[in-house]
Amino acid sequence: MLSLFPQLLDFQFYAPLLLRIALGVIFLAHGWPKLAGDKAQFAGWLESMKFKPGKFWAWLVALIEFLGGIALIVGFWTQLAALVLAVQFLVILLWIQRGKPFIGGPPAGEAGREFDFLIFVALLALLVLGPGAWALDLPL
Repeated sequence: MLSLFPQLLDFQFYAPLLLRIALGVIFLAHGWPKLAGDKAQFAGWLESMKFKPGKFWAWLVALIEFLGGIALIVGFWTQLAALVLAVQFLVILLWIQRGKPFIGGPPAGEAGREFDFLIFVALLALLVLGPGAWALDLPL
């Protein structure tokens, strides 16, 4: 394989670890407030997006994000966690954010979908690559 940095290829087993930790921290940061906070407002918003009953979906999203974040960080059921979270982000991209521009910012005046798309693709990468180094999924 042609590479500008062939020495780094020796460390490719650690690349999924970096993805796992980064994604896990993001999901913990988004899941914990949903899990610990008042779900009434979030549930109401979910119901306005046609996810009824809102309280059920609020709990489900909070648990998926929080427990999925932990699973990714420690590398436990990594591919299952990545699959479930990827399905959630597919719903976000195709349903929740439909009609929004791909790139957000000043010209559009609102958030775009590019960050959620990046998260979705990173989850697909973990699904394909597996947990990588330092994971509870790995056989001892």
